[in-house]
Amino acid sequence: TPHIILLNPRQKVDFMPHVVHPLLSEGVEARGYQLRSLERILSFSSLMVMPTGFGKTAVEWMAMAEFLRNGSKKIILVAPTTGLVDQQRTMAVERLNLPEEEIIAYTGETGPDKRQALWERATLIMATPQVIRNDAMNGIIDLKAVDLLILDEAHHATGNHAYAQVGQLFQRTNPKGRVLAATASPGSNLRSINEVRTNLNAHNLDLCKREEPLLKAYDVDMKMHTHAVDLPPELELLISPLQDHFNQEVSHLQRLGFMPTKAYIGTGDIERAQQSTSRAIQQRDVRGYDAARRVADLRRIHILINLLQTQGTDVARAFLNRAEEEGRSGRKTNRMLALPVVHQLRLALNDVGELHPKSTIVENLVKQELAAKPEGKVLIFTEYRDSVERLVDLLQQHEGLRPDAFIGQSSRGAQKGMTQKQQLAQLNRFRSGDINVLVATSVGEEGLDVPAADLVILYEPVPSAVRAIQRRGRTARQRAGSVHVLIAKNTRDAYVHRASERQEENMHRLMTRLVRQKQLNETYVVRENALDAFKVKTGTEILPAKAFLDGELQRLAPTRKEEEVSIEKESKTVTRNDTV
Repeated sequence: TPHIILLNPRQKVDFMPHVVHPLLSEGVEARGYQLRSLERILSFSSLMVMPTGFGKTAVEWMAMAEFLRNGSKKIILVAPTTGLVDQQRTMAVERLNLPEEEIIAYTGETGPDKRQALWERATLIMATPQVIRNDAMNGIIDLKAVDLLILDEAHHATGNHAYAQVGQLFQRTNPKGRVLAATASPGSNLRSINEVRTNLNAHNLDLCKREEPLLKAYDVDMKMHTHAVDLPPELELLISPLQDHFNQEVSHLQRLGFMPTKAYIGTGDIERAQQSTSRAIQQRDVRGYDAARRVADLRRIHILINLLQTQGTDVARAFLNRAEEEGRSGRKTNRMLALPVVHQLRLALNDVGELHPKSTIVENLVKQELAAKPEGKVLIFTEYRDSVERLVDLLQQHEGLRPDAFIGQSSRGAQKGMTQKQQLAQLNRFRSGDINVLVATSVGEEGLDVPAADLVILYEPVPSAVRAIQRRGRTARQRAGSVHVLIAKNTRDAYVHRASERQEENMHRLMTRLVRQKQLNETYVVRENALDAFKVKTGTEILPAKAFLDGELQRLAPTRKEEEVSIEKESKTVTRNDTV
């Protein structure tokens, strides 16, 4: 189906300009901002920051094609999961004029003895970072043979993550090798952004902003909605005794010096208290033993309170039932279950249904969306597998809704994960419409190839700007979509939502400032002939890609007034954030 592109605000044209290259299949749409990014990556290593849904993979395909034309014998693309590796391989087979047997998936699911033979025959290697790191360190593969290293979802390249280790190994082994690091969200602070750049040796920041004219013509409508919900009095009544017990235990531990004196006690405070009690026990402080038991119970009660406040009574009941099962197998959960306040809660939960309003909101949103768009698709994210299970059960009761789960591979007790094969099958069922509501944990955040998700529901906010951007990016990729975030008032939800918003605002502010100050790309010069092998077919004529890009830059150049508004807006944002 041809796309409608905007040549100017008043003119619509029914053709789709596409890129022509000897090693690229037909059908790759020609977009100015993608060609601008391609020109840079063909000139020097770059960290390409592009909003989700704007086609980072198209730039990756074009870069691969040109490196192959220039004689590259090995190109590696790294993706964080085996599912994404397989997805990338499938797309590369479709988009590149390269024998299929030369495009391989290279993951830990293939034994080391077979991987070396795969490596030797392959030209284009789609891989997980762990297997590249391990095989490079063990001498199974030689990174000197790699001319282009592409790192999809490059924001992972911090700390001791395998992404960072692959980047560092590539620098040491092949300092002249080219790196294309791609992400929608490089980090929420300057330290994280610089760490990604340094670990991957991709110092040029290629920033594509949704609101700039080159991208604006391809932007589709994404409406953001937040639902701040009050907890009903019946639920507050169930939580109140638990909260009182929690506060009493915190006060006791504060008096003993194991817990900080502050109003809000979070997960981090409890973890530090646990470390403090361990040190006390090592130093033979007898108070440490009782404190350690209290802290362990406190951690579980903290989880229980958060589940009641943000997920609901059904999920809390499942958590307590699982704690009982674990207690039978020797885990130290019996003591917490024996607490009078917890015992009374379990009795009360046996007599009530779901009290939390979130599930009803989800029910209504999904029904309304699919009534209006019967062929549409809905994606729901939640942190908890119990919530996934209960939402699927709830939505299955309605005619026209075909929900199913999408969870990670790990298993815990009776809770079994999904194999990679099952995950890929679920995505294919969702893509084909066999499933029209996919309820996913965080495993679905990155790179999920669902271009037609019309509605995304975040059952709770996530405490990371990077993850929030990834989740939102699952809609409005090729057509209008909306995102609904459910926030339980005066709970962890509200705190997390505010923190994530601040992080995201800070990330955009930092990247804009870095580019404006030319700290990152002042020493990088784009090669004049970088795009010479690319042409753009515009229906009636074939243009050199450079001429097409220059035409787009001229046609979509911001007016002086737009530039003044943009500078004023950024100036206000910088001032506000610096003051905070």
